[in-house]
Amino acid sequence: MLFWIQMTVSIIAASVLTAGSVSAGVFTANGVTTNNGWYNGEQIYYIDQAVEKKAERQHLSDIFLIGGPRIYQANVVETIPGAPGYSPHWDVAIVRTADGVIVQDIIDAGLASDLFESDGVLFDNADDILEAEFEGLVTITEPGLIVNCPIVSVSAADAPGNVQASEDFEILTPGSTF
Repeated sequence: MLFWIQMTVSIIAASVLTAGSVSAGVFTANGVTTNNGWYNGEQIYYIDQAVEKKAERQHLSDIFLIGGPRIYQANVVETIPGAPGYSPHWDVAIVRTADGVIVQDIIDAGLASDLFESDGVLFDNADDILEAEFEGLVTITEPGLIVNCPIVSVSAADAPGNVQASEDFEILTPGSTF
């Protein structure tokens, strides 16, 4: 009976979203799938509990998806627990290069993460994303989706039974667009 309930929860959680939108959280037999992300240059962890139905935009804090949901790198958040405006209910913001802009332009503007060359992380700070938008280097689209993604400690992310989401991202090069 317990297996059936867990299987049903997993199916419901996985079917909340349609293809091409933010990926739904996956519940494992003993835990959850945790995702890594970025906040002010530091790696953070969160549980993706999927899109919230009938939720209205919070206009508090965004979760930035670089090119889409975990396509090119882990997502970037604006706040963390304890910081003003934190809520686990994130307004989704999709970041793409502006027309005629390549990754090298973002690097040349000094807005790329120090981790780009070694780890392929273009952005690890929301302020750099917002500055890149201000400078016309990226566009930010807000599709009106709210996701429930509570940030958790490293020890909670690594708790027995939890599984880390894949970090196999498509590689951005200086000549790339996203």
